[in-house]
Amino acid sequence: MKKVTILAFAFAAFGFISTEATAQSQNSPSTQQPQTEQEQQDANKQQITEEELPEGVKQALQNDALKDWQVSEIYKVAPDAAAGADAKATYEVYFTNAEQKKAIARFDETGKPVAKAATGAEGEK
Repeated sequence: MKKVTILAFAFAAFGFISTEATAQSQNSPSTQQPQTEQEQQDANKQQITEEELPEGVKQALQNDALKDWQVSEIYKVAPDAAAGADAKATYEVYFTNAEQKKAIARFDETGKPVAKAATGAEGEK
């Protein structure tokens, strides 16, 4: 049962990475957010090192589905003030593979993959 759970998590994590890579490659300038919204999102981001990640996220990055991907950048994203008092920080992990393709995975503090809020298309940083 544990192997099935780990395998399901691996597929979910890889699915989020693949979806983000596809979505980013298909963005056109007409679908990107206005600069003011992008600046607001960047204000909530803080670049951190892999050692500063919570243990759950570190464990998630050790997954076999991610073994061909190298971590290039990590950001801790503070929740928006409008999200409520119970909102928690998320972690954006930017990956690059051997073919120089880029992907982003988002995790909560426990290491579970989370989807990006559907507020619009994300611009390339």
